[in-house]
Amino acid sequence: MVDNMRRNGDQKTVTVPKRKAVRTSIKQQINQVTAYLKNTQLRKKEKSVFDDKIVFIEGCNLAFDLQDLLSASAERLGQGTFGYTYGAQLKNGQTIVVKRLREVSVSRVGFEQQMNLLGDIKHENVVTPRAFHFSKDYKFILYDHYKQGSVSDMLHGRSEGNRIDLNWENRLKIAIGTARGITHIHTECGGNLKHGNIKASNIFLNSQEYGCISGLGLGKLISPTAPPFMWIAGYAAPEVMDPGKVSQASDVYSFGVLLLELLTGNSPMNYRGDCEYEIDNFVRWVHLMVFNEGLDVEVFDAHIFRYHNIGKLEQILEIGMSCVARIPEHRPKMSDVVKMMENARAPNEDFEYSLMSELCSSDYEDDGER
Repeated sequence: MVDNMRRNGDQKTVTVPKRKAVRTSIKQQINQVTAYLKNTQLRKKEKSVFDDKIVFIEGCNLAFDLQDLLSASAERLGQGTFGYTYGAQLKNGQTIVVKRLREVSVSRVGFEQQMNLLGDIKHENVVTPRAFHFSKDYKFILYDHYKQGSVSDMLHGRSEGNRIDLNWENRLKIAIGTARGITHIHTECGGNLKHGNIKASNIFLNSQEYGCISGLGLGKLISPTAPPFMWIAGYAAPEVMDPGKVSQASDVYSFGVLLLELLTGNSPMNYRGDCEYEIDNFVRWVHLMVFNEGLDVEVFDAHIFRYHNIGKLEQILEIGMSCVARIPEHRPKMSDVVKMMENARAPNEDFEYSLMSELCSSDYEDDGER
């Protein structure tokens, strides 16, 4: 068309702007096609990494694929704050814990970044993810399986008559180990990391039978508009109204509730209230038992009270009460909690008796052997 114009001598019809406009348009088209191809390749790459595979955290020695996991026999272990938890037995006999998340609000990239951040935390009292899977249909996090179950299972039983009688040394090791794990978490990310979901069902026993804390960092993955489910009940600090607004001070409060749970044997999640005093809150009930008219020894679980020096139990109780102070600034740091608990611990506590325990032992004759 341009050549015909030149042969006819019509120079005015041949303009540079038109040619420039054509060249610009072609360049835009080339860029659009290039971007499309690049995005297509990225999507294919993401799909090959995420949609059809399990991504293992560095250092993990597990080896199986998504189909192996989906075809595994599974037992539902519980429903928690962020989703359902299953025990999955693979065809090779290996059992792993699978947490299927709901209401996930972050992108694949954000999910992977959070998993890698958590996977880098190495401490004997912190349970971290071993692998994960992210796709449109499934968001899984995989953890090691603990045969004994959680501390909640041990204290209260997953079914009627299925609880384990934990002695005082067991409970103290659970508390100290958990406190060490939370203290380590609070030192990560420049001292700004929080757990945000501390409760007995997230505590397990390591090989030395010390407590180790699981469920770290899941609050960052969940939509802030998601319903709170059971998260608010029992363990949450009074100043916290949603999982996205936790702090290290609220972690201390939640640990304090756990410590009171170990001492009393009562579950904060299922506390039904005290009819005599019309108390419907677990922490307020403990406070009443401790401060109303002097310490009421019935606050302690009979399974530990009859065996131990009441003074030692009182020391740990005082630590727990300091952790559940209503004003966040009045609560101790987790590092200080660890020091106080280790100082209160004495050797051979299982064989120490107090006069008070002996005098009250007749009340618990049917609770087990001495």
